[in-house]
This record gives sequence, structure tokens and C-alpha cells, in this order.
Amino acid sequence: MSNTGRVSASGFPLDPLPAEVLQARVGALTPEQHHVTQKSGTEAPFCGGFLGEKEAGIYCCVVCSLPLFRSEHKFDSGTGWPSFFDTFDREHVAEKSDESHGMIRVEICCARCDAHLGHVFPDGPPPTGVRHCLNSASLEFLTLDKEIPLMPDSPENPEQGLASAYFGGG
Repeated sequence: MSNTGRVSASGFPLDPLPAEVLQARVGALTPEQHHVTQKSGTEAPFCGGFLGEKEAGIYCCVVCSLPLFRSEHKFDSGTGWPSFFDTFDREHVAEKSDESHGMIRVEICCARCDAHLGHVFPDGPPPTGVRHCLNSASLEFLTLDKEIPLMPDSPENPEQGLASAYFGGG
């Protein structure tokens, strides 16, 4: 695997996880998480665990822990799925054309591990006017007191994704 060292504007690595790490993380998913993230499935409306979540925090990819959405961008769209009008970092959410089910939609996936997240629609509130419609099964939630791992379970980072940052001042 070649490591290009791609890093998002918010400082998170965007290179794919090492194959053995990705395989282990996918293998640890629940059947519903696997169906949604690996088979582009959709959970039933009004059933997802994060639909009613009100606590402040960050919604991350359930497969690779890349931060995807902030709770401050969440809104009640009435659709039955968690909805967000903006992303944590635009580079973290990839878009693809989805022509399944006899319609054309825009699928959203994790930019690091390609896990299916849901779809984006042009009917959201200001200021963006978009609605990222997510499957709760594709997400993990971190409260603001938790550290977001830079690269989970990486051989270069044996402490399960926790990274150290050193800052100098003069």
C-alpha cells in the first residue's frame, strides 16, 4: 500500500487504512452496520439510534473513525434519519452518483474507507441548503470530551488511534 500522506484541511489523514486494520474493523461491525456501510444498505426510518441524539459532539465513521459531522450542524428534517446541513470537513465526505432504485441520487461515503453513509439532497436549511441524510448504523458518536483518533488501530500508532501533537512557542 502506498502512503501518499494526504491530510485534510482539518488535519486528519485521508489515506486508506492498512488492509489488515480495515479488515479487522469491518469484521467487528454488527450485521446492520456491515449491511449499511459495506453493501450500501439503508436502515428503516425512525429506527436509528442517533436520530434523537441531542448531546454536543462529533459523528464519526463507524468503520475508520474519521470525523464526518458536528452536532451543531444537525437538524430535524422529519425524514426519519439523522440530517446535517454541513460536514465536519468537506474533504471527509465523498460524493458518488447513485442510480439505484430507479432514481438519480447523490450517495455519500467516508472519504478514507469508502463506507456508505447515506445520501445528500438539495433541500436543507440555510446556510448551505443541503441535507446530508445519514444512517445511524454508519456512525459512531463522540462527546466533546473525547479525543478524535487521527488514524485508528494503525501500526504506526499502537495506542488505538490516539495521537500526540507537540507544539512549540517562541
